[in-house]
Amino acid sequence: MLIDWGKLVSQGRAKAQGVSWTDEEMQALVLLCKTFGKRMSEMAGYVRQGILTVEDYNKAQSNPGAVNPYLKLTKEDLMKKAQELDIPVSPDVTKEILADLILEKKKKLAVEARAKQAVAKPEPKVEEKVAPKAKVEKPKAPAKKPATEPKAKPAKTGKAKK
Repeated sequence: MLIDWGKLVSQGRAKAQGVSWTDEEMQALVLLCKTFGKRMSEMAGYVRQGILTVEDYNKAQSNPGAVNPYLKLTKEDLMKKAQELDIPVSPDVTKEILADLILEKKKKLAVEARAKQAVAKPEPKVEEKVAPKAKVEKPKAPAKKPATEPKAKPAKTGKAKK
């Protein structure tokens, strides 16, 4: 009889395909399950990530990106989501691997969506405002002034009046 590693991993009873929990990891898993009243399958993802104490678990809860959020879903829900995302999987895949594949695909789709938005709406170019060049003026030749009219009338020459 062969060991069904996929089933053991999905139930949280094994660390990975062909890999058992160490004593320390198993004790941490049991402690976390009893402390928080959750199943081994729910807590196994945390222990796989190296979260072995209650304090570490509380820190991970305050930082939701630390553990794959898809691990909370059932395997059936994950299979449906994988089909929606066009991820080819067999029914033998473990819940953890499936959750990782879905998370990677979601991240990839988010990056592609941002790239499309950047192409659709190019960032406005920042144009440097260049000050207009100052015109270099040629020195002007002194303007010719029109002859001014004499201030006094010229003296008349000629015969004097009597």
